[in-house]
Parts: sequence; structure tokens; C-alpha cells
Amino acid sequence: TSARNVAFTRKLGVYDDVCDYDQVATLDATIPAVYVDMSGDAALRTAIHTHFGDRLAYSCSVGGTHWEALAGGGALPGPRPALFFAPAQIKKRATDWGGAELQARLGAAWEAAQPMLAGSVHVVEQQGTDAVLAVYRSLLAGDVAPRDGHVLRF
Repeated sequence: TSARNVAFTRKLGVYDDVCDYDQVATLDATIPAVYVDMSGDAALRTAIHTHFGDRLAYSCSVGGTHWEALAGGGALPGPRPALFFAPAQIKKRATDWGGAELQARLGAAWEAAQPMLAGSVHVVEQQGTDAVLAVYRSLLAGDVAPRDGHVLRF
């Protein structure tokens, strides 16, 4: 995670270890790893693929929080990064399991996450165009606290 989010991420209590992006080279490259890329940062992706090489078992792109550093996968050591697209995965699971089973599993996962979320995430509800614009600008500037989950309505 980013250096400014290390303390928050550790406090969640769901990870064995937490390091910031600049510490990739300190990770044990002899242990197989999986990379789920939320940032989209091309330099970070390259650093992780280079560090782990063939020990990187899987790499997927989920998000683009570092929109200013987005770039394609290019030629990287290890596995070719896959794109994770939530609507396609939901459709696949609905086909595999059926709608009722998908809803049951989503509900169970949500229930299991509640203890962590209850003490860690602060829901901020706002309404109106000005509020949406203000939160958007704060996100772009990196000024939103990691524990704040914004629910915005027009």
C-alpha cells in the first residue's frame, strides 16, 4: 500500500504483513506470490514482476487508483497480467452457481467482513453536485482518509 496508508491497513488486522510500495525489494522472492493490482501504477507492476519473476504465480489488474501512472503491461517477467472485471466475474458465478447461490455467498462474505468494517470504515454520506465534485477533487489530490467510504447522491 502507499506509505500514508500503512498504519490503517495494519490496523485492519486481516494481513500477516503490510509494507509500502517502496519496500517491494524487501519481500522474500523465494516464496510464490500473487499480485492483485489496485493501483495500476506501471512502475510498481514492473518492480513486482521483476522482483518475483517466475515465482509470481498470478497477476491481475483490478483498479487504477494511481491514474497518473497508468500504463499497459508490456513485456514483464512472470505471468501476463490479467484484467479483473467484476461484472464479468459476477456473470460467470451466476452461471456457475445460480442466482440464489450467488446471493447467498455474497451475503455470507458480507457478514464475515462486518467485524473488520465496523471498526475500520467510516461511511460519509453527502448529497448534491457540489459534494460529488468536492469528494472527486479530494480523491484526485490524495486527501481522502483511507477509512472514509463516501456515499454520494445527486
